[in-house]
Amino acid sequence: MSDYQRLRTPFLGMSFTPDVPSNALGINEYNNGSNIECDVRGIKKISGEQELLSAIPGNVVFMDGGFRSEAVWVYIAATREGKWYMLTSSGISNITPGVGANPAVFLTGYTDNVNITSSWVGNVFFINDGLRNPMYFLPTNTEISITSDLEWNYTPGVNATRAGFVRNFCSPNVGNILIAGNLTEDLTAGTTVNYPTTVRWSQAFANTGIPGTWVPTLSNVANEQEVPVRGPIIDGFFLGGNFYVCSYWDTVVFSPIAYQNSTTPVFGVRLFNQGRGLINNNCWSNTDTNVYGVDSRDIWVFNGSEFSPLGNQKVRDYFFTNLSTTYSNRLFMVNNTQKNQIEIYYPDLTSTGWCNKMLSWRYDLNLWNAPKDIANACHATEAPKLVDGTFKYASRTVTYARGGVESSKLIQTGIGNSFINSQPIPALFERNNVVLQTPKGPVPYSSKVYIHRLLPEIAGTGTVDITVGGSNSTAQPATYGQTGTVSIVTDNPWVTTQQNSFRTTSIKVSSNDATDEWNITALNWQASITEDAF
Repeated sequence: MSDYQRLRTPFLGMSFTPDVPSNALGINEYNNGSNIECDVRGIKKISGEQELLSAIPGNVVFMDGGFRSEAVWVYIAATREGKWYMLTSSGISNITPGVGANPAVFLTGYTDNVNITSSWVGNVFFINDGLRNPMYFLPTNTEISITSDLEWNYTPGVNATRAGFVRNFCSPNVGNILIAGNLTEDLTAGTTVNYPTTVRWSQAFANTGIPGTWVPTLSNVANEQEVPVRGPIIDGFFLGGNFYVCSYWDTVVFSPIAYQNSTTPVFGVRLFNQGRGLINNNCWSNTDTNVYGVDSRDIWVFNGSEFSPLGNQKVRDYFFTNLSTTYSNRLFMVNNTQKNQIEIYYPDLTSTGWCNKMLSWRYDLNLWNAPKDIANACHATEAPKLVDGTFKYASRTVTYARGGVESSKLIQTGIGNSFINSQPIPALFERNNVVLQTPKGPVPYSSKVYIHRLLPEIAGTGTVDITVGGSNSTAQPATYGQTGTVSIVTDNPWVTTQQNSFRTTSIKVSSNDATDEWNITALNWQASITEDAF
């Protein structure tokens, strides 16, 4: 019987918290990691990714997905070359406006920075690219249509009108409408005028149709007005029975008023919050009861009554420090309901133009996951899983499109144990200044500890690498010993360390393979207290 101290560190609801010094972390927090995620009682290597469906000609800059009919799921993608495509489990088709008359047609003005927003209303797909009139794709059509000037560009003396965003809102009082904001008009006099705080909304329409007009008249609900925000309007979202419009700095609310007749207002519009907004469009997402978003201050959650910060003293400083200011306009957010997490896709300081990292918030467990490597995403959507060529509607995942890659395929996440093209996943969990708990309480900071052996409680396949280190003060960088490899299915589930006595302990658990998976729920330490013992 040895005289080692037997210590156990459970991994319960572990949250990535890089903004807090490691010596101040709680027992369920860690300070460094990549390509790992937390569950209720463990930390595990992320699932893999795979390419799916047909290659998309050109360079994709935007994608979305939805039901073309009640039983047919489709993806819709736009390319830098100005062409739009629809992908199904059967193949790919060009749906660019005018392609029926001219197969070589393309939309002008598209670059990597094209500003596209979209909405699904039933089986109708609405698109705004900020370069022309809003567009729509009806379920019975073979190409996208552009809203006519008669319906959209109604102001006298104006040749063209463009909007910064267009979103749908199913208003409790009048039904479906589209809301557009941040308008720019090309005047017949040859000048261009921007109305950054102006919003317009359409006539109401059915789930299977489109607005009959955007023109305000005495016989419909369409209208146009300015809203009291600082800075240009960026985007808008619905929550409950209201619609919220955000600038960089502020948020206004559109509250439906009981509809009486076409001559009375349908919305009450007021400033809702000064200081909370959106950093750019597409960087918000709905969940069952909340909306999550990113502004220049923090990552926030909004419950319809108040905005609350999510990243402050957790990941905020890490996120904004590592966010590329050159490409920050390409950041976007997706709700992964299969995992109960909000996913923030962002370009970090090493990005060459697209989102190469993803930071996620588990809203069911209230914890952050460490960043995941992403293959240069330009946009993503939650979608049914594609299994053996068939969409399985009872199972969901997130699918993203790659930017800056010629003739790329869409990427389906949450499947397998490797990145695309069977590339290995480099997974890492690291915790410095680990608090070791004894039956008498935590080992005092004044004591030094010698770690003899480490036994991970782990499930899965293959092996993991474990490295133990330490330092003699909380601010001193950890000195790591030799890395040991432990088989997950084995009679000898431990690694022997070569660590000297240290006052604080550090640990790394890692793997880099394309075949295996693991989930570690606790670490068991065999240790000796070598100095200033109890």
